[in-house]
Formats: sequence, structure tokens, C-alpha cells
Amino acid sequence: MVAAFFDVDGTLTATNVLMPLNWFMKENLPRWRYWAWSLKLVFWLPVYFIADKIDRRIFIQIFFRQYSGIEAEKLRRWHKEHFERTLQRLVFAQSLERISWHNQQNHLIVLVTGSADFVTEPLASWLGADLIAAKLQEENGKFTGKLISEVLVGEGKAVAIKNYTLKKGVDLKASYAYGDSISDAPMLSLVGHPIAVNPDKRLRKLAIQKGWEIVDWR
Repeated sequence: MVAAFFDVDGTLTATNVLMPLNWFMKENLPRWRYWAWSLKLVFWLPVYFIADKIDRRIFIQIFFRQYSGIEAEKLRRWHKEHFERTLQRLVFAQSLERISWHNQQNHLIVLVTGSADFVTEPLASWLGADLIAAKLQEENGKFTGKLISEVLVGEGKAVAIKNYTLKKGVDLKASYAYGDSISDAPMLSLVGHPIAVNPDKRLRKLAIQKGWEIVDWR
């Protein structure tokens, strides 16, 4: 069995982890509360930037606290109902072409992302893909802002893929992986066919050193 593992934000789609929450808040909060929330988010941006530079896992854990108190079912339903006009519109055309090619080869398509599962489930369903994504804790029908899954960044992503391949019987040496960030390097190193998509400076340098394929999708 051969698989193609795709990171989502920046690789499969022209998105980042902040955008889906902003979409939801903008449409579900009164205007004054949305602007108050936006100002609070701006206040946190330097913290997020520093945390991301130190360790992206820390950034992800801090950022997901923004979901604390949001009704879980309402958020899931909103992302499912509005998928076509939000996330779907930001999928790179070239990524769809590559997925189509993998489907023709009967390869498993697997999305592996540090973003939340309720954001990426509609995308995985639309693509007919398996999904490995972050899961948030719920209490009394609301998100607490804490993760109940491993942080799917760096080695965490690689471990999740190894566990997946053991269950599915996937041949990693014959498989493919697509990522855009240096934090995706452990995932890319697992497979026989690593592809750096729109790579950041550090990943591009690594890809050149290792002879990995580099593609630019827009």
C-alpha cells in the first residue's frame, strides 16, 4: 500500500491556522464583540510569533486557547456548512492535480495537520482522504482550548504517520509526503518521495541539500 501524506496549511491550501477561527468569529459575533476579539488577537500576535520561533508546538498549544468556551457542535456545523465558500476556495489548483494523479495510482490520500479536526474534516471528506488532525477537549458541550491529541508538529507528525502506516500496512519507502515548513522535515524524511511545497527558507535549503523535489503551488 502506497500513501500520499499532505500537510494542509500552506501546502494544500493558501491558509494558516488563524484564518478558520477568524471566519467563524466574524460571522457569529456582534460587530462590536468581533472587533474587541480582533484587538485581543492583535495583542497576542507578538506572543504567537515568539512562541512559533521558539517551538511551533508551543505556538499551537497557546493558540488553541482561543477556542475556549466556544460551543463545539455549533463550530463543527458551521465549518461543514460553509466549507465551499471558505476553505474549499483556498485549495491550490496544483494540489488538486497532484491528488488526482495519486488517485489514478490507487494511492491512499492522507491529510496530516496541526489544525483542528473540525476545520479539516470537510476538506478530507471532499477529497476522499483520511485525516490525522488535532483534537480539542470538550466539557459540557464547549471547547476548553486544550488539546487531547498529540501536537501534530515536527516529530509529532512523524510519529502519527508511523502509527497510521502500522495500522494500514503502508510502505513508507514507496510513499509520498508534501510539506511547506521546516517543521514538516521529520514527516518528509520518512518517505521515499518527499516534496517541499512553497517551502520556507530553511526547508528550501534542506530540500536542495537532500535532493528533494521542490514545487511552487499558487
